[in-house]
Amino acid sequence: MFPTKKPTKKTKNILLSALAVIAAIAIIVSVLIIDKRKEEYPSDTKNSVAMGTIVTVKVYGEKAAAHTDSISKMVTTVENVISRKIETSPVSTLNKVGKTDNEMVSALLEICNGISKDSGGVFDVSIGAVSSLWDFDSEKNIVPEDKDIKSALKTVDYTKIKLDGSSVSVADNQQIDLGAVGKGYACDVIKAYLKEAGVDGAVVSVGGSILAYGKRNDNGDKWRIAVRDPDNESGYIGTVLLDEGFVSTSGDYEKYFEKDGKRYHHILNAKTGYPAESDLRSVTVVCDSGALSDALSTACFILGEEKSQSLLAKYGASAVFIDKDMNITTYGDIDFKKVQ
Repeated sequence: MFPTKKPTKKTKNILLSALAVIAAIAIIVSVLIIDKRKEEYPSDTKNSVAMGTIVTVKVYGEKAAAHTDSISKMVTTVENVISRKIETSPVSTLNKVGKTDNEMVSALLEICNGISKDSGGVFDVSIGAVSSLWDFDSEKNIVPEDKDIKSALKTVDYTKIKLDGSSVSVADNQQIDLGAVGKGYACDVIKAYLKEAGVDGAVVSVGGSILAYGKRNDNGDKWRIAVRDPDNESGYIGTVLLDEGFVSTSGDYEKYFEKDGKRYHHILNAKTGYPAESDLRSVTVVCDSGALSDALSTACFILGEEKSQSLLAKYGASAVFIDKDMNITTYGDIDFKKVQ
């Protein structure tokens, strides 16, 4: 799962310092590769920090600058609703008292419950009690006690999440963690804004989730989204070309630590409580929903390439898989170009 938390002052300073690096390697971090041969619309770019990650917004059109600030603030607005680390959020209320009334939380849980059912429960946002045991944000490198993981696993069961309109309730001691879907959902919210505002085009990156919207020039050239090389944090292994859509990547290189010669990454299998053991280094999912692309990339990483295919087919999604031997395969209707 992807932990969602309000960044500390130290984290903000580190991430803001990284913005200078983004400027130098923009084709990788902001995931937009620009074809200089084409004349583009005027544009405006803004980088910020939210959801514990870097948010990159580039809007195209005559009034682009009027929208970049609003879009960046939307990510923080979503974070303030769904983050279990923000004490005033509806999700924190849900985790404390077992119920809340919020349309965004209810909508997200409905999506997540569907993915949980279709993935056989390896993806489950009621994993909060388990993910709280793991710390991938510090350098303590502590592996939780097995008995603690097994105890926390007793609270993990998506079927005990009850939805009634905007009203949500969970079982006793159940903890919700929407980190695996929140960044993608923020992209959904942004797309709705862009459409209503009549924006020509935009590309928005919220950590590993990306929205490519509209057009960047009169030629209608496709967006080019870089797929990171798992072995090179400043390099990419290929690009996904698309007219519009959402792209989310889950990889074992994003957050991890090593202990006694073993590598522990942050994508937890909700059935075992431990980092997922599959044949993959990363999976990139493309579909017409940000929340779904985010959740599916996590579920597919846990399931592995072969078992993911029926899940992707059900949701009309496509994917790029990179396995542990760095072999690349694709599934579905996807235009992927490997770097030569």
